[in-house]
Parts: sequence; structure tokens; C-alpha cells
Amino acid sequence: MENIIYKEEVCGRIAVVKEMDMPFGYYYTGYIEILHKDPFSWRNHVEMGKELFFDSWDEFGEFPGGVTFAGSFPNIESEEGFVGFDTEPFAPGEYTKEDCLDILKKTANILAIRTRAAQEAIASQKVENLGTKADKKPKNVGLLLDTVNDIANAVAFNKTDETDKANQKLENAGLKLAAFLDKELNVSPEDVAMFAILKTILSEDEDDEDE
Repeated sequence: MENIIYKEEVCGRIAVVKEMDMPFGYYYTGYIEILHKDPFSWRNHVEMGKELFFDSWDEFGEFPGGVTFAGSFPNIESEEGFVGFDTEPFAPGEYTKEDCLDILKKTANILAIRTRAAQEAIASQKVENLGTKADKKPKNVGLLLDTVNDIANAVAFNKTDETDKANQKLENAGLKLAAFLDKELNVSPEDVAMFAILKTILSEDEDDEDE
């Protein structure tokens, strides 16, 4: 038997948690909505039910055990599809309802940041295509999008005390930011201080929580 115990909109997306009471065990599953403004490849693979496709995307890195569901729910009012995870492979009680909610909220926040960055990138490309020279936008927006994505993931990892993963994401973000500045503004990587500042901010945030 399965029951929906949580269904709310989080950062513009429906998040769902189900309580699964099966003969082989009791556990939770969680799902997040994939919207039309997300990449076409995401929507396409949701429609085809190919959940393994999403395991290569950092945006869903919080899902325990990876993405185990891609599809739609006829009993949920949504014209969109969902991707989800389940906690059945883990020890009983290892993941609670609150844990699943936290995972979905972090994922929704990361997806919201990615969506805003993508929209800004598209807008800047339209401006360039219109031939606007007075306020020309950067060409290498893909690097900025990847940088924002890495920073969002680093923040999420830092909040869960996964400092090694957070530091790795920040290192990736620093490399991509340096590449953007080098290609777009001819700024030498040695002159980039933002990476160190970001590390300091996250360290201070961690210290505040300890206090």
C-alpha cells in the first residue's frame, strides 16, 4: 500500500513524498516535478520513463541511490512529469519523512537556480542576435551556467556537512569561472579572487551553525 503524505509546491515545482507499506518493507519515496522550461532532453527522458539518464546530472545528486523513477502520476494534478528516488534499498529508518522533504527542497532550490541562469543566458543570446552593441552580453554563458550550478551544489553539500563534496564543487566552479574570465575578459586566473572568497563565505556559514 502507498499513501501520499506530502504534496506541496517548492520553488515553483510540485514535490511529493509517498509512504510505502509493502510486504517486503516500510519506506519512503520522493519525487520532484520536471517542468516545460527544463531542458528538452529531461522532459523527453521523463516521457520515455528512462530514469537512469538523470544519474549523470549533478542537479539530482542529493537523491539517495540515484534517480529510480521517471514518469507521470495520473492521480496528481500536474501536466508535467516527475523524477524520483526511493529509500527501500537502505536500512529501515535510515531515511525519515523529514529527510526526504529536505532532499526534495534542496533539489528544488538547485533546479530554481539553474532555471534562472538558463533564462538569463537565453535572454542575453537574444539581445546579441538582435545586434545590440551598446550593452553586449557575454558569449560564453555556458561556463557561467555551469559555474552557478556547481556553486548551488556546493551550498547544498555544505548544509549537510559534506565538506569534501562541497570543496570539490567549489574547485570546479573556480576553474570554470577562471575560464570564463579568461575567454570573455582576458583576465588572468591569478587575478581571480572570487574562488577564495566563496570558500571563506561557506566556512563562515559552517562556523555560525556550530555556534
